[in-house]
Amino acid sequence: MSGDASMLHDLIDDEAEHAEAHRGDPIPAALRGTRPNRLKSGMLSLRLNPDELKAVQELARQREVPASALVRGWILQRLADEEGAPTDTAAVVDRLEADVRALRRLVAS
Repeated sequence: MSGDASMLHDLIDDEAEHAEAHRGDPIPAALRGTRPNRLKSGMLSLRLNPDELKAVQELARQREVPASALVRGWILQRLADEEGAPTDTAAVVDRLEADVRALRRLVAS
């Protein structure tokens, strides 16, 4: 594993440990999420048979995210794939590093 990849893995491990250690802590008011684009966003209805819906809900529960966020992520990833967004390892690592930096800034403030 390259030095950069090793550093990234260490950083992710450190963040994961910190997140688990503080899992039940209240979220500071300054860090609570907002949905500024909610009024600008559209709604899409989707029908699934009971088994499909149950599978999505179970996976969302395991990942501790709302089912709608899980499915939205899948759709957005597929759109990015269809539009030719970079999906190579270097691009994914760059994105992860940027997300970790943003998370650190939020936690530090």
